[in-house]
Amino acid sequence: MLIAPDTAYSAQIAIIIDDVGNSFLRDKAAFSLPKNVAVSILPHKKMSQKYALLAKEQQREFLLHMPMESVAGLRQEPNVLLASMNDSDILQTLNAAFASVPDALGMNNHMGSRLTQLAHPMRTTMGYLHQHGLIFIDSRTTALTLAETIARQQHVPTMRRHVFLDNDLSVDKIDRQFNLLVTKARKYGRSLAIGHPHSQTITYLQQRLPKLAQDNVQLIPLSAMLLLQGGNEPPRAITE
Repeated sequence: MLIAPDTAYSAQIAIIIDDVGNSFLRDKAAFSLPKNVAVSILPHKKMSQKYALLAKEQQREFLLHMPMESVAGLRQEPNVLLASMNDSDILQTLNAAFASVPDALGMNNHMGSRLTQLAHPMRTTMGYLHQHGLIFIDSRTTALTLAETIARQQHVPTMRRHVFLDNDLSVDKIDRQFNLLVTKARKYGRSLAIGHPHSQTITYLQQRLPKLAQDNVQLIPLSAMLLLQGGNEPPRAITE
């Protein structure tokens, strides 16, 4: 069920923390952030189901962070969606992944710079999401992605990532990226960022998010931002 946004603020942001599930000590810190920060959980990890349950207990929205084939083909997770798969293989892989992250709101892509460029596997994937009433967030790991466009064609609630917070883990760079997120939100009304459960990112967000109200900017859940679709669309994000 999509949650309606509060329109009292001039701009809204949403944040997803990706790559949750690999490390108990590192990843658990993401759950100390305000509950409007979503987490995206890798499938088939030791903590996948436990973190899905924890997010549900916190009333925190969470996604399946679905591994997809990259152009380089490096550092790929097991059970990744591959260009060589037929429709049956894709559907079986999605079924197993969602079973390991039960009750996810939908999914975003982990890597996927190759697969998200390919129309047929994206149509099969979006058909699955539409059938199950799930959403899709395009992480935009390539400027050539077709994923968001095909999701819209398949009537899957969707939006794209506009800012990566922490490709560089220096505090100054994270701060610069967060300020870019706020700037985009003020210009277009809304903006979506993706970060990761690095200690630098979590510490920065713990300190910065309580100050958002001073900027007349509101942190909202993913579902609330989806309801804001149809307004002035932010420019295509630069692949970072």
